[in-house]
Amino acid sequence: MEQMKFSKKGITCLMVSLFVLSIAPFTAQATHTGNNQAVNPIDFGASNGAQFLDVLNLSGTSSVPLRNASWSVVNISGQTPTTLLNGPFLTSVQPVSEGQFSWNLVVDVPGIECTCFVDISIDDATVEPISSRLIVYLGINHHRPVFIHELDFLPGPELSMMSEGDGHVAILASELNITYDLISPPTSGTIVSVSALVCPAPFGVCTVSPVEVDIPFTFDHAGLHLTINPDSLQLDEGLWQFDFTAKDSLLRTTGGMRTVFLHDTQPPTVSLSLDATVNERESLNVYASLDDGYNGATYIMTWAIESENGERRAPTSDEFMSDDHILLNLTEQGVYTVHLSVRDRGGYFAQASESFTVLNLRPTAQITIDGMILDDLGKLTFEMEDGWELNASQSFDNENVDYLWVINDDRSVRGTSSLASDQLSEPGLHRIELIVFDDDGATHSTVVELEILSATTTNDQQVPFIALIFLVGIIASVLVLRSRKAPSLDLPKWSSSKSPSHVQTMDFSQRTDATIEEDEPRG
Repeated sequence: MEQMKFSKKGITCLMVSLFVLSIAPFTAQATHTGNNQAVNPIDFGASNGAQFLDVLNLSGTSSVPLRNASWSVVNISGQTPTTLLNGPFLTSVQPVSEGQFSWNLVVDVPGIECTCFVDISIDDATVEPISSRLIVYLGINHHRPVFIHELDFLPGPELSMMSEGDGHVAILASELNITYDLISPPTSGTIVSVSALVCPAPFGVCTVSPVEVDIPFTFDHAGLHLTINPDSLQLDEGLWQFDFTAKDSLLRTTGGMRTVFLHDTQPPTVSLSLDATVNERESLNVYASLDDGYNGATYIMTWAIESENGERRAPTSDEFMSDDHILLNLTEQGVYTVHLSVRDRGGYFAQASESFTVLNLRPTAQITIDGMILDDLGKLTFEMEDGWELNASQSFDNENVDYLWVINDDRSVRGTSSLASDQLSEPGLHRIELIVFDDDGATHSTVVELEILSATTTNDQQVPFIALIFLVGIIASVLVLRSRKAPSLDLPKWSSSKSPSHVQTMDFSQRTDATIEEDEPRG
């Protein structure tokens, strides 16, 4: 949809003026302005509505060189603009002073009858396109009244720079009187009626079919004065598109004059959504929910973060995600408050504030050796000549920590994440405590016992072990020898009796038995 475009200065002045008018308890009045309030560098000496019969003779001044200027005569008597004449250069251009030029355009227009506009354009690659237009009546027929700013909606350099949704928006809080510049033909009668096609257009396009309504008006040399009453027109709050047309006593009708009205009578509602608590260096999303009671509402939003000591700051570029979303990552504990101030398009203000608490996360001390994590009150044993290193780098927090090693409660080492064997030169049992600190003073500790053996202690401990091994070896040897010993022979027992026959009988009997027993093991 074609929209009117304002300069920043024009928009600012208009919005301030309309805001003041919208909050006034009495009937407001406004004057409609064009889409380009900046001074045009190409000026016409004639006024809008000048009449020419056979020769179009125009002159003027320019503050820019006109070497690339072209001209055209466009017929707007009907619904569709039509170019009747055009040329690649002006009739004459004369410098009058530094940066000032006078120009003249003379064109024969015999037999041309129209309501037209003359367009002088500069298309130079070194500067932005420039266009200046003048409404003229050629001949005596096909003349009609013209809203001056009808031309704002016709194709041209200004229109090409307009973006969707741009244009004049009039604030309609109560009854509003608005004035439009209207050019009447030389032989025209008075304006007899004004009507408008009205539709809701929250995003620059009608959402339903337009409805034609009659608009109260008055007309004088100052322009066409219209009265817009939202109550009589039964307008809900929101953005409404009006396409005005005026008709004179000869039933000649103007082209459409489009204006968007914002009917707004109350401030928006604002709420913030965020977690009540968060740890240090944890991300906190803050979302804003806004409602102005109608579709297509736009807002100017201002965020602020307040610490518990009362200092306020705006979100940084990294924290600002979008107009209604910020992402905080705070490094200091405390209570903070997020403030959001909102101004809607109608000039109404609203505010919302929410507090949250940033908690300090206590650090955790952890000792490792060769990648192995040591339990609290764990014990390690090393010989004097062994090299070792206790490492605290796996102690964790959500921020940087400081280290303190306490050795036997009588000395300490600070600022290093490791404790090496050269820190303990004496044998014995040592108590080592690791304490970690964060920037808020929170601490955590863990303790290990480290026993360092001297060379003498090592040798003394080895003597009983060696003696034990020697004794075990002797016992084992005896057992082995006994298991390998052959069975012994039984010796004959001599009787104390002197009877020879008895002695001989026993001797023979024993020898015979011994021989048999000895031969049996041999097989």
